[in-house]
Amino acid sequence: MSGGRAPGPLLALAAAAVTVAFLADAPLVLAALLAGGIALWAAAPARPRLAPLAALASGAGLVVITPLVAAQGDLILLRGPRIPILDLEVTLEELVAGGVSAARLAAVILLTAGALALVDPDRTQALAARLAPRSALVAGLAARLLPTLRRDAEAIAEGARLRGARLTVGPRRRRLRAAAPLVVPLVGSSLERSLDLAEAMAARGYGSGPRTRAPEPPTVPSDRLLWVVAAAVAALGGAAWAAGTLAFDPYPRLPSPVTDGALLVALALAALLGVACRAVRR
Repeated sequence: MSGGRAPGPLLALAAAAVTVAFLADAPLVLAALLAGGIALWAAAPARPRLAPLAALASGAGLVVITPLVAAQGDLILLRGPRIPILDLEVTLEELVAGGVSAARLAAVILLTAGALALVDPDRTQALAARLAPRSALVAGLAARLLPTLRRDAEAIAEGARLRGARLTVGPRRRRLRAAAPLVVPLVGSSLERSLDLAEAMAARGYGSGPRTRAPEPPTVPSDRLLWVVAAAVAALGGAAWAAGTLAFDPYPRLPSPVTDGALLVALALAALLGVACRAVRR
């Protein structure tokens, strides 16, 4: 279930914020973008549960891997045994660099997941069809046929259980072996359904003339506000990048992560993303 909003302004906002995240190294700016991503994800009616788990796992992986592959920094926190491939000397600067990369990746994941959870998938597909109509058609048909395929699989499995097949008892290998023959009727029913769908599309004249589009719903004030916020985020990120405010280098000695410019940019980004979250809740 999605939020059903127009895809244009939300995708533009996510693209602007993600671009700023890739340009920024300042911890305060990335923290503001991460907080905005969390708020945008929380504003979705049906929050994708895998998004925060993916962000947490990916970020934790970067924090762990960075000290093992980087050999920089002055403040040594842990000195491990010498291994030719890995660097087991952990410095504070390496941990901070890993944290910066983790915050960037988590912000990108949550901003993207929040925007996609809020938009209307049909209107998003229609938007993509203007650039790649065949790819959008394939994606739309696949998304609609997956629930049907699942129902067919459940019906076939139920019929097999009524005939004595042990699909839910015993070790996993035995259950997989018992369920393997059911793939054949499932593939057969899928092929029959695809042929029926192709015949129905041909009977309705698909491909015989110019493509038609459903009329777009009228633009609401909150969508206009999101366009303004997206433009403001892009302009703020570009100006901050040109001024060098987004820069932060933890090597060789860790500088102060709090600067006046980074603090102002972070507060502005947090305010803009907060306005966007209020707009999508209306």
